[in-house]
Amino acid sequence: MSRCGRRIRCGWIALALLVAAPGLAGQGLRGELRTVDDRALSGTLTVAAGGLATVSRDAGPVTVRLDEIVSFEPLDVSRVPLAMPDRVWLRSGTELPVRSLHGRAAADGRPAAFVAELPSGIVVDLPLGFVRAVRHGGSERPEPALFARDLTEPADNDDILFVQKDGQSHRSQVTITGLSPDRVEFVLRGTAYDFPLAAVTGIVFGRNTGFAPDRQPRPRTSVDLTTGERLEGRLLGLAGDLRLRLDEGAEVTVPLTSVFQLRVASDRLVWLSELSPKVEQTPAFDRVWPWGNDRCPAGPGLVIAGVTYERGVGMVPRTRLTYELGRRFDVFEASIGIDDRGGPAAHAIFRVLVDGRVAFESAPKVLGEAATPVSVELAHCQQLAIEVDFGKNYDLGDFCAFADARVVQR
Repeated sequence: MSRCGRRIRCGWIALALLVAAPGLAGQGLRGELRTVDDRALSGTLTVAAGGLATVSRDAGPVTVRLDEIVSFEPLDVSRVPLAMPDRVWLRSGTELPVRSLHGRAAADGRPAAFVAELPSGIVVDLPLGFVRAVRHGGSERPEPALFARDLTEPADNDDILFVQKDGQSHRSQVTITGLSPDRVEFVLRGTAYDFPLAAVTGIVFGRNTGFAPDRQPRPRTSVDLTTGERLEGRLLGLAGDLRLRLDEGAEVTVPLTSVFQLRVASDRLVWLSELSPKVEQTPAFDRVWPWGNDRCPAGPGLVIAGVTYERGVGMVPRTRLTYELGRRFDVFEASIGIDDRGGPAAHAIFRVLVDGRVAFESAPKVLGEAATPVSVELAHCQQLAIEVDFGKNYDLGDFCAFADARVVQR
């Protein structure tokens, strides 16, 4: 099949999900639901097809809209990510660990596809046009040289094929044209070939040899599975099982016994780490320290007085980040403090500015001090700025954290 033909035929998609899992956990999930207005509701969660969520409790049911939900964590579940030899990257942005991988030839109007078994036992058909890269690994199959570079900077119109042959690793610029259960088909310098899929160590598809699907609109739900996968799209319902429509357009079913956590992204609550600010920094001792989303300079995450926060903004004085909010939000909320990985002499001041006016200024924060909750009325302002400034010790390990920093519509 030609490159052009592959691109057209991938417009039709079917992602088949077959699940080998224990029995379903009844009607709904038991656990704790967090809402945009910071309520914690414990009970059994169900979600109707229209998007209304109900938490059944001893004190009576509570119903909320899907866009009012921030997260839901089921009770008595643990996540044990399984190390998998293979991995698939989709053009929608999803990255999937894979237990086993084989091909499926184009037939009956369906495009050629990779068939990937996920750690949970879900089997997913992945049409070629929606796949960005494939890593076919194993304990004796190290990552090929240049694979990481090609993954970051793919060619425009060529696919990169990595294979092992006669004990040697080879990298070739090709056009992938099709698949069979155990072989990959391609064109190299005008000649058609096929090669055993078992000997392929990686493929990076060209920027223009496929296309990303349209993203499902907000509210979007990401589902973390107990075995380590994350699936994302539009939540269609949750009762005896969970139904999700992926960006690729397929409706998938996940048993409740495989669900570790749900998170909902809507326009009602936006994390600052999802936005792009204007950055102003003053060097400390002629050095500008990097700021980071969902991390401090010492590494991922934010940790204040022993409490770990997955989301937020990490900064070092003096840094000001200014966000254009478009007059959409009512309140800014965060928990502020010095990250536990900062220096013992850390001493810094935190500020929040609304349309250029200082709306909040903290007392000096020091290492080991508990996080301080901050809530600032925005009154539908145009600009929000967060700032950390030098304290008396002039930046000696001042790893400042705006943990769980978010803007909210009431």
